[in-house]
Amino acid sequence: MMPMIKPATTYEQQIELLEKRGLIITDKSRAKEMLTRLNYYTFSGYLHDFKVGECKYVDNLSFERVYNIIEFDRRLRNLLMYAIETIEHTLKTKISYNFAHSFGPLGYLNSDVFKDKKEHDIFIEKFKNSMNKNKKLPFVKHHIDKYGGKLPIWVATEIFTMGMVYYFYNNIPTKNQKAIAAEFNTGPRQLLSWIENITYLRNMIAHYMRLYNFKLQKTPIKCKYNHKYKETSYRVFDIIYIMNFLIFDSKEWNNYIVSNIKSLILEYEEDVNIKCIGFPEDWEKTLKKV
Repeated sequence: MMPMIKPATTYEQQIELLEKRGLIITDKSRAKEMLTRLNYYTFSGYLHDFKVGECKYVDNLSFERVYNIIEFDRRLRNLLMYAIETIEHTLKTKISYNFAHSFGPLGYLNSDVFKDKKEHDIFIEKFKNSMNKNKKLPFVKHHIDKYGGKLPIWVATEIFTMGMVYYFYNNIPTKNQKAIAAEFNTGPRQLLSWIENITYLRNMIAHYMRLYNFKLQKTPIKCKYNHKYKETSYRVFDIIYIMNFLIFDSKEWNNYIVSNIKSLILEYEEDVNIKCIGFPEDWEKTLKKV
């Protein structure tokens, strides 16, 4: 027989359970207020790293520290999403430009252009679904009304998801893959891996998943031209590091993204351990564009 689902608990019961397991809660009213805004299941997910046995947490662990780690994680996700959006626009621009000049505005609709026709068919279904979801967007509606729904590649990529960008790039001719990858000073195998990892991280962020002390299921393939830092942490740093290669504006990268990561780490340095996000001690020097 399947075990019974646990009954719902009140905020007071949740606090009592946390205290019973050794979590220090000095201000119960504040803890309750936080739990009304933050799902207990989310909060308890950050406690797994502090468990000693099944139902006990390490000594001197406070509710405030755990909550600060959650806030750090949330703000890091927001910052990384900004970087991902910048990368997404760059990838779409370079892919659509290369493809349009090789196969014309509507070449992406022609399965003969691609390596695998079956994969192209699957991609077209995804694209049609995206068209249907976005048909009320002004630029999509314009092309439906004026051009019978035919979007040139530079318009079509605007409604590509990052997953679609990955599958599209994976299926275009090798010659085009190499030309696009060269713009990032790497090879097609590496660029495909980087797109996959960026997509993976984007999905994690979109679903508010924990980054702090989360072991990645995959990590970007290294590139002999770009990878000066050779270590692999299987933490989010591995993906942040390759973002450096995909964002071309050094001022935006150094002065906004790296600078804000530094400020965030300094603000929460008493509560977070940078090793839990894979950051080395000299992470700022490692990340900064020269």
